[in-house]
Amino acid sequence: MDIVALIIGFIFGVIVVGIAIEIGSKKVTNVAPSSKHTNKWSISEISNPKIMAEYLSDVDLPKDSRIIVNKYADKNMLAGLDVKEHTGIKGNFIVGEDRALILSGPLKKDEVAFWTVEAEIVKKLNQEFDEMWSEAEKMKF
Repeated sequence: MDIVALIIGFIFGVIVVGIAIEIGSKKVTNVAPSSKHTNKWSISEISNPKIMAEYLSDVDLPKDSRIIVNKYADKNMLAGLDVKEHTGIKGNFIVGEDRALILSGPLKKDEVAFWTVEAEIVKKLNQEFDEMWSEAEKMKF
């Protein structure tokens, strides 16, 4: 009887360990997405925004922002801001220290955009902005 009990206990132990390993390996992680789609956004959600716009239209521009623009709807809305012009801009985005807003079209209200906090993308956009900023010319009013 001792050998039968030993065998049954061993088999039972193997089954319990197998079930425990199976349950333990199925970790459910709720990782928040690093990007999301939006058409309702505000530049004020980004601290110290760097704005690069192929075309700039009707948006509220914070006083602490740096702006590089190719074309614009109204030059007067840029008065008093730190603005440079660059004819080689291809794309529209707003980048901060930890997040970026990438627009699918011109920089205007309710334009479809994507928020991202992906570190590599934010870093690359900051580099792109800084390179274009160094090449751009100060806007004359």
